[in-house]
Amino acid sequence: MRTKDFNETDILRKAITLFWQKGYHATSLYDLIEELGIGRSSIYHAFGDKHNLFLKALELYQQEATARIQGLLNNAPSVKAAVKQLLQQVVNDIFTDACPKGCFKINSEVEVAASDELIKKLVAEDDLIIEKALYQAIKKGQANGEISASKKPKALARFICNTVTGMRVYAKFRHDRQFFDDIVETTLSVIS
Repeated sequence: MRTKDFNETDILRKAITLFWQKGYHATSLYDLIEELGIGRSSIYHAFGDKHNLFLKALELYQQEATARIQGLLNNAPSVKAAVKQLLQQVVNDIFTDACPKGCFKINSEVEVAASDELIKKLVAEDDLIIEKALYQAIKKGQANGEISASKKPKALARFICNTVTGMRVYAKFRHDRQFFDDIVETTLSVIS
């Protein structure tokens, strides 16, 4: 049996970049061969097909992005500081990216998940992991008096998730920093 002549994680990172720039449907097999630097047979042998390659790339992206969010929530000095860092990171991503392309996960949600059950399931599971991490952080903030106990922690977690998603969608076409700063400020006022 022939061994792979490439690092699968490196290939998946290249695939993330390509799918992120072009979208799933607009990315052809030729685009993948050119960008990944491996042949058609290697793509099929390692990943099966374009769909499975996309699925694995999205999975890797989500694992890494979600781990960063969880780390932020676990390591920040307070819940409010963590949420502020999370929101400011979204804004920084928007304005430091030479090619404003939104978020790979959100783009995949919008473009593919509605018509693809596997992608929908993968994205929904990741959404729940993030919501749960925010929920737990908010509960901790309520226990230590940082966040009002009168607020519903699950509703706040969902609100923050929705805010981040909305910001990442707007990132594709809105480039007004004050617009995003207003969203951050208002979101922080809600969790006070």
